[in-house]
Amino acid sequence: MKYYADSTFLTPLFLEESGTRQAESIVQTLEAPLPLIPLTLLELRNAFNAGIARGRITAADRDALWRQVDAQIRSGAFAEVSLPTAELHRKALELSDRYTPQLATRSLELLHVAAALLLEAKVFFSFDARQRAAAAGEGLKVKP
Repeated sequence: MKYYADSTFLTPLFLEESGTRQAESIVQTLEAPLPLIPLTLLELRNAFNAGIARGRITAADRDALWRQVDAQIRSGAFAEVSLPTAELHRKALELSDRYTPQLATRSLELLHVAAALLLEAKVFFSFDARQRAAAAGEGLKVKP
């Protein structure tokens, strides 16, 4: 996999947010699919459900957004991938020792960086500052 995107980058593709235009512009230029690990799918779904809780969208809107995610998978823009959970967590533990003492990275941020490394991504898409710093520290090209 050439690219990896965390949920802070993917969510604005479906829910209007400050990074929406930037994320849309980048995704249109990609030459390979964005991998979606189970964690990313959970975070997307949870973001949609949080939109319901905040009154931004309805349950029907959430279901329509989820159909859009499925359509992106079917079209090849996204690719569902799995990683061995133990290996993913082991890598995140290593990253925690390296980055959390300085950056105060959260566990989910580290899991995304770990997934990108295990998938041998070259480019990491995120709007999260701490996650971007950890990814850059691991040699990933960070965008936007």
